[in-house]
Parts: sequence; structure tokens; C-alpha cells
Amino acid sequence: MPDVVPAKGGEVQHEQATLFGDGAKVHHVGMVVKSVQAAATAMGVPHIEVVHDPIQKVRVAFVDVQGVCIEFIEPAAPDSPVNNSLVKGIKLAHICYSVPDIDAAAASAKAKGLMQIAKPAPATAFGDRRIAWFFSANLGLFEVVEDTLRH
Repeated sequence: MPDVVPAKGGEVQHEQATLFGDGAKVHHVGMVVKSVQAAATAMGVPHIEVVHDPIQKVRVAFVDVQGVCIEFIEPAAPDSPVNNSLVKGIKLAHICYSVPDIDAAAASAKAKGLMQIAKPAPATAFGDRRIAWFFSANLGLFEVVEDTLRH
């Protein structure tokens, strides 16, 4: 397929796609940092609520940056899964989607070829709502979080 060049002053058309089914919407973008507090201060936020998640082995905080929610992720243990990202210099870690049904989202993602790398588990930063992790060699790492807490 040949490349398309938009008309002068025009934009390339945005195509529509879904990975996690109906109702999924972007929740946040995760960025790995050495220090949540240092990252927040660099963004002009001197005081920030930091949450320790022992299951994920991270400390996290959220900042709204001009309408985009950024999650700062700091390793909280020597075996934290984000340590490798820091060593490699990778800052952009994942895109997270909120979903109405995490099981339906998993089925949709798997049908699109994404590999589920962690089963749903409660996350401290989200009031114990479940999160799950997916990976695609072409697209990278994704997190999904339930819209509401299941009882």
C-alpha cells in the first residue's frame, strides 16, 4: 500500500480501532521514574499523594498534565518489574484503559492477538479495583482497570 500524503495544511485521517471492547477509554499513561516525588516536583507539583502497591512492588502517584493523566511509577523493591525499564532508560511504560468488564476486555484483547501477562488482581492505587496486564510485540504494554469495584 503506498504512503498517503495529506493535502497541504491537512491532517492524516484517524482510523478507529478497539483493543479492549466497548466502553474502554484511556485512563492514564504510565511513566517509570527513579523518584515519584522528584518527577512530581519537576512538573511543578511539590506535594503529591504517593501510594505503595505491595502486589505490583511499586510506588505510584498521578498527575493531570493538561488533560492527560500521567502515572509516575517508582520501583519499591529490588525485584520490582519496573527496574528493568529504568536500567534500559525506558520512561514510557504503558497505556492504561478503564473498562466496564475486565473479563470481556481480556477476551477482546486476546482475540486481537494481545497476550495476557498477568491475571486480574486488586490494585491499591485504584481502591482495590482489579487490573490486568497485556502485551503485544507490535504495540507494547497495556494495563486495564475495572470501572467499578467488584464485590
